[in-house]
Amino acid sequence: MKVRLLAVFCLVASVSAVVAGEGPRMMSLGEVTVPATVLMKQLEGRVTRLEGLSLKPTPNVVLEGAEPAFILPVVGSAGAFRTEGTLVNRRTQPQKIAVYYWPIGAGASNCNVNGQFFVLDASKKYFFADLVKDVFQQSGFGSVIVIGVDSANNADVNARIDGNVRIWSGSEGSGTTSQNFPSMSVQVPAGSQSAFGLRSDDSFRTNWGIFNYDSKERTFDIVFDGPLNRSQGTFIVPPCSLVQTRVPGGPYGPLEILFAPQDGGGLFYAYGSSVDNVSLDAWSVPARK
Repeated sequence: MKVRLLAVFCLVASVSAVVAGEGPRMMSLGEVTVPATVLMKQLEGRVTRLEGLSLKPTPNVVLEGAEPAFILPVVGSAGAFRTEGTLVNRRTQPQKIAVYYWPIGAGASNCNVNGQFFVLDASKKYFFADLVKDVFQQSGFGSVIVIGVDSANNADVNARIDGNVRIWSGSEGSGTTSQNFPSMSVQVPAGSQSAFGLRSDDSFRTNWGIFNYDSKERTFDIVFDGPLNRSQGTFIVPPCSLVQTRVPGGPYGPLEILFAPQDGGGLFYAYGSSVDNVSLDAWSVPARK
């Protein structure tokens, strides 16, 4: 089957208000008018991590940790959902960053959306109780791109920034349930990737998502494979967009999802997310080589 996905957030977890402790605050420097896609292009093939690992797509390697740029693939602030977030500057000097929020459902218009400039103090961590609201003054679900920049507002290959988000809501009774999404490199290995360790049966449901942060529309062949069932489909993902939806058919039992871009390229993040139907315990699995 070949369908154009509706950008609908299907994560089912749950969270209540978290009070942020006082800590360092990011200094705002105003609006970024250069698209994120332009700054990411400036980094292509020019960056070497502290460990000496090239950021150019490398077979069988998923790059994580402090880098000049990263994505937070899923964030949200809507209804009962909130996103706790942490941004980190691992350099021993202040770091200017450009941050972009790409709302789910906005499609190709995200490619040209303006961002915001901030300065991170040297070796500091910044905590946000509601990242989408606190940093972007927006609501809804989407994705975030964070890029270190220099004094001329070009991508800074020497930046060492990192981050993490936790999407949460209040569980029935007390406490919270959540799913964690750590930062991911903007330059991951090209080609097919798979997410495994998921469940889809009478007791668990599973959603899948793709964040296509390329500036062109992408077509993906996706295989859903488990001991009880196997199915596949072809899905179109708009440029600069996050799409998320439920795994079709089933039950599959223990489930692996294979994501294969027809163009063989990178610049996408794919994942699966399983939820216990009774307790609402949930976990997410990023796709990888």
